[in-house]
Amino acid sequence: MSKKDYYEVLGISKSATEAEIKKAYRSLAMKYHPDKNKEKDAEAKFKEINEAYEILSDKDKRAKYDQFGHSAFDPNSGFGGGSYSQGFSGFSDFFSDMFSDFGSGFGFNNSSRQTNRPIKGSNYQANVTISFIESILGKTIKQDLDKYETCPTCDGLGAESKNDLLECSNCHGSGFVEEYVSLGAFGKMKNTTVCSKCAGQGKIITKKCSQCKGQKIVKVTKNIDIAIPAGIRNGDSMTLTGFGGPGQNKGPSGDLYIKINVTNHKHYTRAGNDIHLTLPVSVVDIIQENAVEVPTPYGMETISLKNNNKSGDVITIYHKGAKDPRNKNIIGDFKVHLELYVPELSRSEKKDLSQIFKSVKDKTKAKWLKDF
Repeated sequence: MSKKDYYEVLGISKSATEAEIKKAYRSLAMKYHPDKNKEKDAEAKFKEINEAYEILSDKDKRAKYDQFGHSAFDPNSGFGGGSYSQGFSGFSDFFSDMFSDFGSGFGFNNSSRQTNRPIKGSNYQANVTISFIESILGKTIKQDLDKYETCPTCDGLGAESKNDLLECSNCHGSGFVEEYVSLGAFGKMKNTTVCSKCAGQGKIITKKCSQCKGQKIVKVTKNIDIAIPAGIRNGDSMTLTGFGGPGQNKGPSGDLYIKINVTNHKHYTRAGNDIHLTLPVSVVDIIQENAVEVPTPYGMETISLKNNNKSGDVITIYHKGAKDPRNKNIIGDFKVHLELYVPELSRSEKKDLSQIFKSVKDKTKAKWLKDF
């Protein structure tokens, strides 16, 4: 079930000031406080009001919410880890930096209520640039990529042994603490927050795991083959499962989305699954109806010209276009656009041609005059 818009929850406009947000919150909090409102849905409504106020009363959180909506605070959405955009060469440095940023206890969930349930890690994005020919034929890239896995030594405890995990004395193992906030003449309000001592884990590590140093995960480098399928289009994406950000509480790692950028080719263009080429041809080849060679991404092909061909004519070589990456049975065609080519000639070459054309003209005229 989708969450209700936070502005609607508080009954305010998106341009509401801090004072208006606070005023609306106090009014609704008093109306739906479980100690004063015994209706069945009052407690759920009260929690919804608190959640909305927590986001909208914080400038940074409000800005994120205005931009991304509820996804900004959903650990499964990918916004928690953001996106990453560069070539493969920088992956190792990136993952190394990310790993060093995590402190003991995994306090990297923006939500105010963390639990010990497994949470999938954030998704990352990277850009890969390939040539036009590689996009048509496909390509396999061998790459070292960092991957996060549950620490095999402590099995995700973060401690050297189970005896080195103690119940948090501040929250008594719940991961949350309750405090009462004064509302002045309106009384007090009970507020539940994440325990700051254990970061919502409910446990305190007294002796960290010797391998993961309390991180609960380890970074391993895997050499993998990234198979870019033949026919992939510019802007298409591929997914590498499990190569994103680390999960929490033994949750799976996020995924790595690879966006493919295809460089332009000097001569080929693509429209759908068809490949187009403009081919210069000489008037001699057309007059003589010669067979001419055509370079395609798959190799040389031959087409036969007709003496009535002209510039702009299109000759189709069937099934020599791009493969459809989503359906191997679909293959486009190769479209050859004829362009009559007139070469630049030297003065002597022009003189020789003039003599040849004059001879042809004279012979044609002589034959024509015989009929009279």
